[in-house]
Amino acid sequence: MPFYFLDGLEFIGDLLSFLGSSSDSEKSDEKDKVKKKSKYRVEWWSGSLLLVSTILLFFVFKEPLPAKDLIQTLIVCSIIGFVISFVVFFVLYHLGLYYFKNLFKLLLFSVSVILFSVATVLCIYYKVII
Repeated sequence: MPFYFLDGLEFIGDLLSFLGSSSDSEKSDEKDKVKKKSKYRVEWWSGSLLLVSTILLFFVFKEPLPAKDLIQTLIVCSIIGFVISFVVFFVLYHLGLYYFKNLFKLLLFSVSVILFSVATVLCIYYKVII
């Protein structure tokens, strides 16, 4: 009988559901604590990602970029950054973590993740390749 790697994921899911089962009163207390702690979690993550991406973009653009195929390089790095961020959004959606109560938080988080992905790809390309 061949071994499928998804069987291991099913086992992990069963283990997490077994360990996560508790009484309803404990769950309601935990949810109240989580709501109090995570009031500005989306804004904090978005702001920190925007700060890190600005720092990365500063390191990339502080010196003039090579003129050879500049536009093509920027477009390709942007497309790679978009693909990486959409994979992140897909994973977060399937984990149930891509839920926002208003449109502003959705746009702020999405733009910050996309900008961080593009800045990371640009930084890797211009610091490692060239």
